Amino acid sequence: MSKKQDEMPNWQPLSMMPTIASIIDEEVENFEDLYKNLGEARERPHVMNDMIIDRAINNHRKYLEGAWVYDEQLSRWKKEKLTEEQYREIERLTSQMLKYRKMCEEIIAVSEEIKKGTINRILEMSDEEVAIAVLTGKLKRPF
Repeated sequence: MSKKQDEMPNWQPLSMMPTIASIIDEEVENFEDLYKNLGEARERPHVMNDMIIDRAINNHRKYLEGAWVYDEQLSRWKKEKLTEEQYREIERLTSQMLKYRKMCEEIIAVSEEIKKGTINRILEMSDEEVAIAVLTGKLKRPF
């Protein structure tokens, strides 16, 4: 069990479902936007630096580690006496959590790919290495 799992979350009553749903939905939307932006950065990784990419990797690893809290909250609610609407919302949120995890994993993977070509990697190269990388197509011209 990780340290975060040793800490007992403050489980929420069913009346908080709209608030929790809003948080989950917003996070998934933010992850989708970031993934789209990182996808565009794949074409020009040299405009990114290690600090930005490391932050994306570290933050999304933390999101993945903490996702169990949402899963457990949904599981607890599912055991309660629910209306049909509440049941459908929990099912929707369960699907959102699958997307949440998938988006985090994809953001980490793309970020690790981009990190191979950040400005930091280019600055580590000699002039000759940069020229060879540009000529062989391994490094796209920044203009």
